Amino acid sequence: MREDAETALTEFCKQHSSGTVSDQLRYKYELVASAAILLAERPGFMNPAEWASVPVAKFRYSEARGSWSLYWSDSNARWHRLSNVPAGSIRSLLQAVETDAAGVFWGK
Repeated sequence: MREDAETALTEFCKQHSSGTVSDQLRYKYELVASAAILLAERPGFMNPAEWASVPVAKFRYSEARGSWSLYWSDSNARWHRLSNVPAGSIRSLLQAVETDAAGVFWGK
């Protein structure tokens, strides 16, 4: 579970943080217990040498179900489950984040 999540998140971050945007936008993730948080980083406004992180998506793993669920953050930094995306593999949920059919991840 954890190894697959790390591999999938590393691939996602590498793919979306490379090329011409790498000096303006990059992605990283944090693993905490049974959750992973995808973060977008941009150079700070006042000090471009210091990068500021913003949470994009949260993934929670259910040991009982053997699957991941996807969450989005509101303007008050509260996490909400994305109900129109079924729980599944972290790769399928990363695809849901990338396409953002609900408009909750990239509209910030």
